[in-house]
Amino acid sequence: MDIRVATLCDFAQVREGLLFVSSAGITRVYRESFPAPTGVMLALVLEMSPIEAMDPHKITVRIEDADGRKLAEMVGELQVKLGSGHDPGELVNVPFVADFRTMKLPTPGRYQVAIQPDAEGSNPVALSFRAAVRNKS
Repeated sequence: MDIRVATLCDFAQVREGLLFVSSAGITRVYRESFPAPTGVMLALVLEMSPIEAMDPHKITVRIEDADGRKLAEMVGELQVKLGSGHDPGELVNVPFVADFRTMKLPTPGRYQVAIQPDAEGSNPVALSFRAAVRNKS
């Protein structure tokens, strides 16, 4: 299993096997004061072989502070039912969404979203972002 797409965004959803993403590529979140909600979601597309897709998998997503302390964690489970529309040996794209919009960020600073698939040989991915106080002008 490989992570082919990973982005922080304002909103994401999966519909009929497709990933819909709005306002992707977030690297900064500005809030009036802290603690404050993150207001972000994680959108992923995982790529699997047909053999991998038949087995159940877990993916762990953690939000960590700059020192690596866990602030939130979500473990998602997925399993794909291949339909007749796939060619033999065709790689399978699996969209996945994690909603962290209401999770509180305690202070301004650097944070990261660490993504770890359970499949052997899968590489973890980390997306970082900075939370800052919005300038009042």
